[in-house]
Amino acid sequence: MQTFSTESTHPRRVFAFLVTYRWLSLLPPLLVWLLTQERPFLIPLLIAIATNAIISIVPDWLNHAVQKRPYLLALDLILMALLIGFTDGWETPFYLYALNPLLITAFFFGLRRALYAATFFLPLYVGALLLANWQLGEPINWLLTATEIVGIYLISGTFGYASNVVINLRQAQATLSQTHRDLQVIHDLTVSLQSASYVEEVQEKVLQVVTDELEFPQAIVGLVDEDSNIITNWMSRNQSKAAPQNEESAYALQVPLLPKSGLTAQALLEKRMLPFENGQITTDTVFNQQVVAGNASLGNGRIIPMLLREHSVGVLIVADGPQPPTANQLVSLEAIAGQAAVTMGATLLCIDRTRKLAVQDERLRIAQDIHDTVSQSLFGIVFTLDGCLKLLPDHAEEVIPELERALQSADAVRQEIRRSILDLWPATLTAERFTADLQQYAAGVCQREGTQFTFDIHGDFGLLSPKVRRSLYRISQEALANIAHHAQAAEARVCIDVTNGRANLVIRDDGQGFDTAVALSQTFNREHFGLRGIQERAHSLGGECHIFSTPGAGASIIVDIPV
Repeated sequence: MQTFSTESTHPRRVFAFLVTYRWLSLLPPLLVWLLTQERPFLIPLLIAIATNAIISIVPDWLNHAVQKRPYLLALDLILMALLIGFTDGWETPFYLYALNPLLITAFFFGLRRALYAATFFLPLYVGALLLANWQLGEPINWLLTATEIVGIYLISGTFGYASNVVINLRQAQATLSQTHRDLQVIHDLTVSLQSASYVEEVQEKVLQVVTDELEFPQAIVGLVDEDSNIITNWMSRNQSKAAPQNEESAYALQVPLLPKSGLTAQALLEKRMLPFENGQITTDTVFNQQVVAGNASLGNGRIIPMLLREHSVGVLIVADGPQPPTANQLVSLEAIAGQAAVTMGATLLCIDRTRKLAVQDERLRIAQDIHDTVSQSLFGIVFTLDGCLKLLPDHAEEVIPELERALQSADAVRQEIRRSILDLWPATLTAERFTADLQQYAAGVCQREGTQFTFDIHGDFGLLSPKVRRSLYRISQEALANIAHHAQAAEARVCIDVTNGRANLVIRDDGQGFDTAVALSQTFNREHFGLRGIQERAHSLGGECHIFSTPGAGASIIVDIPV
């Protein structure tokens, strides 16, 4: 199956074809002059040759001028009528030459204007025939005249219709090419979104596609927080890839999801695309200054809600280019918004489930720690105090040692509660905070064991994602707890090295060691659950965990995780 090529119908090539036709159509009058040597043919022939020469010398300028000012063809039609009037009228050899402006009109302006030009030329042609008849003193051959007039309309109509067909084919091919490109963009976006791990990554990819692939000047994406009924987490991008200077503060701006908040909230509440003008997408002055002003000359555009079933996930705001977007482009924007909504919804759902599972796991861990330590100790304290009450006041001398033991138990409970508090996840974890918190944790769990801990971090800790930092922190906690409870070590060392796109964690101690095969083969119990947990955490991040130990020779844990 052959595809339609627009190269041969390019205006410059069509104009070149018409110039060639104009030169070739001078062959009949040239041949007549050569055979008759009549001077009346020489002057019109020279005028025609001079006109062709001018057209051939400046074709681009004339091409542009004719397409911009079609009325200039009227001058050419008048010239053609004069040539016919002074060269034998209906018997003129310039008949084919006179058709050239009609062909130009047909090729460049279509059927309707070609017929208009033919109608305009009709009185000029009849007038030229009358002029020739007056000069020659011969009657007009009306049959031949009618035939030539019909030929004028047939040629104008035929080539005008063909021009319309070509124009429609070019427009159809342009539309198909645009549609194919948009579908390819949506396909590529869908594939890339499948690998996105964070909502921010989805936002960035959507903005990149809209501005770079679909070539819209600016784009903004915001997310809906249904719990708080606000639009937040704003992110923007323009074709120059220049981020607004106040991007961080703009990211945290909140727009209430209420009708009074402006068109952005209205589009989400009504769940339909809305146009905006002059960058007025909200009624919030601060938002317009920090988000809209950051995208210079946002101007007019469209607000597309990002919907997942009946839920509003976010909103895509796109500025119009020099020309308003076509219907196909608007369909593509809605498709991109829909695909992004599906991905964001799935990502948010996974994040929510992960958060809930993490909270559940943390609750279980805290509950287990409290049950195994604090609860048992408190039970012992209560039992001791109850016995002391029964001994008072008759056996006061026996109460004092019991109270001293209760005091020690209470202090132990206090230490255990303090350890549990330190074990909670810190909000912001830098390299300094990572080291300081682990040192504090180690000091709490190893207060009576006397183990000396050393902590080192090498490389760019900032390259680690929050998930990797959290996992390394938890792994270190598990290892420190094992060392404190079982190793009886004098020294232990925790080292993190971030290099070549990987994070390497090494934990070593000089304690009594253990049989790794036996320890790792056992099912859940309080003694060895930490080692299994360390391996599971490392594997869940696509990394590796190796545990080396022999009885009496200390232990080493080596974890390697991709950044």
